[in-house]
Amino acid sequence: MLAAAALAALLPLAACSGGAGGESKNDSAARKSGSQTFGELPAESGTPKDGGTIDIAQQPGAGPYYMLPIVPGAFNSTYVTYQFQRLMYRPLYWFPEGASPKVNEALSLAELPKFTDGDKTVTIKLKPGYTWSDGTPVEAGDVVFFIDLLKAALKKNAANWGSYTPGQFPDNVTSAKATSADTLTLKLKESYNPEWFTADELTSVVPLPAKQWTKATGGSKDAEAIYTALDKASRDPASFASNPLWQTVNGPYRLGSFDVTTNFYSMSANEAYTGPQKARIKTLNFRPFTSETAKFNQLLSGNLTMGTVDQSHVSQVAALKAAGYNVYGAPRQGFNFIMLNFKDTTDNVDKILGQLYIRQALQHLIDQPGYIASKGMYNGAAAESYGTAPASSPYAAQTVATAPYPYDPAAAKKLLEEHGWKVVPNGATTCERPGAGATECGDGIPQGQTIKFNLFYRSEPQLHSAVSTAFASEARKLGMTIAVAPKTFSFLIQNYNVPAAPSKAGEWAMSTWGGFSTTPYPTMTGTFDSKGSGNVGAYDDPKTDELIQASVHGEDRQAVQAEIEHLRTDLPVLWLPNAHTIWAWKNTLSGPQETFAALPTTVLTPEYWYLR
Repeated sequence: MLAAAALAALLPLAACSGGAGGESKNDSAARKSGSQTFGELPAESGTPKDGGTIDIAQQPGAGPYYMLPIVPGAFNSTYVTYQFQRLMYRPLYWFPEGASPKVNEALSLAELPKFTDGDKTVTIKLKPGYTWSDGTPVEAGDVVFFIDLLKAALKKNAANWGSYTPGQFPDNVTSAKATSADTLTLKLKESYNPEWFTADELTSVVPLPAKQWTKATGGSKDAEAIYTALDKASRDPASFASNPLWQTVNGPYRLGSFDVTTNFYSMSANEAYTGPQKARIKTLNFRPFTSETAKFNQLLSGNLTMGTVDQSHVSQVAALKAAGYNVYGAPRQGFNFIMLNFKDTTDNVDKILGQLYIRQALQHLIDQPGYIASKGMYNGAAAESYGTAPASSPYAAQTVATAPYPYDPAAAKKLLEEHGWKVVPNGATTCERPGAGATECGDGIPQGQTIKFNLFYRSEPQLHSAVSTAFASEARKLGMTIAVAPKTFSFLIQNYNVPAAPSKAGEWAMSTWGGFSTTPYPTMTGTFDSKGSGNVGAYDDPKTDELIQASVHGEDRQAVQAEIEHLRTDLPVLWLPNAHTIWAWKNTLSGPQETFAALPTTVLTPEYWYLR
């Protein structure tokens, strides 16, 4: 679940001043420990007009490499792919709704589901009026088609869907039947929490044009044969714009052109779109970049209508505003971290990280308020974060905003000494009391053991280097060696990921590349349960499995609160500040305020925008 896993409840959207210049002393003081929003959110203005073109910056090094909305794990890590698809193929249920963790009913293709039979039968009624671009209606059979294709994909290889967790969707669906043209009935193997099933399972369902794609792939009724043909076409970006398959869409835009060499692509308004808002802007150009600096320079030059602003450029926000841009940001729905690898047996890394007191000591070395305030790191554009959901989530206790292990190197040193380590500042700390006792180093850690880790960080943006270096410097002061080195985002996701690359589990101890996005109901099923397909570091804790089970299957909507509380103190990862995702857009672009408020946390909804 990232952008694999791809979202949790949003933080409050009451804007406070941010960016360089023009902020009050009170605003500046508040941002030293992190603010919930960055910059100001402009009100809708101007008279809408139809037509025009806008240029949108892509994330550096990222591109939409796969078309079918059943995305393999190797491709599912790119937010761009998700955004790319949602403009053409609308999900059954859309989330979030502005700053809320709710499903966005207005943008959903169906009415909210009804659960009966002890929450083992789900009835879904599609809204009237939605059609494919050829005029045929979006029907319940198109939802069944998606589920059949998904099952066929997973039968071939579990890696064919990056969001797959064994035992969950679609394994938990015993039957999916279109009982009428607009009604779908799902029979489930067991009872599930309706909030979880709706927010975390049904939002992954994307109706697909069953009649059109069955005919286009040879007319076979065999789901596996159809999937095989669609998967092959989805892996050929050079034909994305020319293949008639991908011209049957139900979203507000369709693909106009795609340059496989640069990853530039253009979207054209779908004139046949029957959703709540027909697109006013005719063309969306998504422009690729090789670096954050190159992208920012194009913003400053006025050559882009909109794009994200990296933390390293926050100090230049005043220049952006002077160039005619609105600038706004908020923490995304999710959390950032240093990933820990519990399967790395190199030099007993697995045994060392397996000790909670070690993880606590490491967390005590992360100065979140200092990182946020630092001009070399977050530049004030982040909020403190110590768990899988923010305090504003209706499912989280207020204590989630409090650091369970605040920055305190002395506390870290004490933990090590209390557990049998001889701490040698700037030297080599070693285990003096081996054993599994309460005051000993821990099971499997021999006498004389040192503490050495490697930490691979995402090479772009620069923030990851600064955070990793600062963390390693603090560890060195306590005699722990952390060797840091850069890798590309795609390399980290594909290689330093235990489920995706188990043969490489011994090559890395830690990594940091951003974070996870979470769904509105913020259980970590699939992410931190022992068998989760997105459990990158192979964290394995029976208590967590038990709590996740209660979140997914229990009747208590607040069951997830206990899960959140346990994870924030058990440290499956080391918590980092939740960086603001900051967007800049020209003040000639406007639309409903809530569509810009949601920019940091969800895919774009440009059909609501217009040029003044």
